[in-house]
Amino acid sequence: MDNLDDVAFDINEDNVVINSDEKFAVLRSIGDECIYEDELLGLLKNKPSPTCCVWFEPSTNMDIEQGIMKTIYVNRMVKAGCAVKIVTADWFLQRHYKIGNNLSKIRNIGYLNIEMWKAAGMDLDRVELVWLSDELNLHAVDYWPVAMDVSRRYTMTRIARIFWSNAEHGPQILPAAEIIHPCMQVASILCEKVGF
Repeated sequence: MDNLDDVAFDINEDNVVINSDEKFAVLRSIGDECIYEDELLGLLKNKPSPTCCVWFEPSTNMDIEQGIMKTIYVNRMVKAGCAVKIVTADWFLQRHYKIGNNLSKIRNIGYLNIEMWKAAGMDLDRVELVWLSDELNLHAVDYWPVAMDVSRRYTMTRIARIFWSNAEHGPQILPAAEIIHPCMQVASILCEKVGF
């Protein structure tokens, strides 16, 4: 497969079947980097419809990457035959002081974002939307030990460094919720019981 444009054109037709090399080309067009290309190609050869998880935090100000680019990428995954789950990290948004801990308000923001994806043309009929708060509540007994284990493996300096480079607040005003946030994100991925 020399030309990705050929694949992109072909997969726009409904019910088209593409081989694993074509799927690989489509999926590689989405990401900047693929560390284990041979493993991805092997997965696509052995599993015709792998599951792609797309992480998303609801936003009152959805930018181009979250709206249009996510729509393009998700549609490419779907057309490549992948099962797509958008994991809406509503629970983690409670750490923002502007929104607070009103999960109902956060979920409404998430629903607004979903409507924006529909307007941008996302193929939501073939996408499963997963609310992280529901999954964490269902599997809290499994999730929290993993989150604590992850948090024990990192120093405050290492975690704080993540936010000093791109935080909306400086290093002097780093809320404790921001410190535990990366540990909780990693734990939600590592916890096998969480349904994605």
